[in-house]
Amino acid sequence: MIRVVMFDLGLTLIDSDRRPFPHCKEALAALANLKTADGEGLRSCLVSDFKMPSPPATEAKINALFNEYLEILDATRLRPFFEPVGARVTLSLHAGKTKPHREIFEKALQRLGADVSLEECLLITEEVAHIDAARDILKMQALQFGSDFDDWAAAPDLIASLLVPHQGAHAAIKSHLAAHGIDVLNAEPGKRSGAVNVSARVWSPISVPGNDDLQDIHMALPVEGEVTLGPKGEVRSVGSFKPSTDQINEATAYLETLANQGKIAGPSAKSARPEFQIETDEKGSRRLARRRMSFMKK
Repeated sequence: MIRVVMFDLGLTLIDSDRRPFPHCKEALAALANLKTADGEGLRSCLVSDFKMPSPPATEAKINALFNEYLEILDATRLRPFFEPVGARVTLSLHAGKTKPHREIFEKALQRLGADVSLEECLLITEEVAHIDAARDILKMQALQFGSDFDDWAAAPDLIASLLVPHQGAHAAIKSHLAAHGIDVLNAEPGKRSGAVNVSARVWSPISVPGNDDLQDIHMALPVEGEVTLGPKGEVRSVGSFKPSTDQINEATAYLETLANQGKIAGPSAKSARPEFQIETDEKGSRRLARRRMSFMKK
């Protein structure tokens, strides 16, 4: 049973320019929701080789190098996925050994506070030698980035299928579609073998003609489609999850009505407490969102 996933950083999560690979952030977010076979949350950590302190390896030297590494991690914007870093980031300098020695992985489990064996861990790295040692010597499970999968959008599917086969199917669908901006609401078995009927929502750009302030405003629209699974629960094919022309037209009319009635926060709002506002998400898309109302006790 897999209880802990250990990630390499360089050339696995990030490229040679220290930029996260496509879909990496979405995959890490999806993995945070996976469960182990006994229903516990799947735990994860980062295990990296880094500069070793010059002898003697004092605590001050180790802390200085660790902070240097954290600056790199900050720049990648992946640090939030591995907080608290004191527990979920382990470097070779902490163990006094580089990968694939047993000591560095055992140190990672110690820092994580996970009372599990290496056999219950999954290593994900691009390094072939580390994959071989993890599987053959340490008896860990392993996935090689660039061979077992080359797009991080596929990683949650693979990991979910390794955790629990029946859980893997639903988790695979959810994580696969999430990586493409589709939020799964419900999934039911279809009539064909391996087919799953999925109800979801997508954020579609809506533009109101003649209104410069309401161009490319993303709105959540309901959609339905079919996903076909392979024999191991992996996603084989995905049908169209696009809103219809009528849905787009209705959303456009609704957005225009909200604006005309002054229900969207901004200079044209006619209420002291407009119901909606335009927010900008992490990808720079402008979304229509219902405002969170706060009430003051008198």
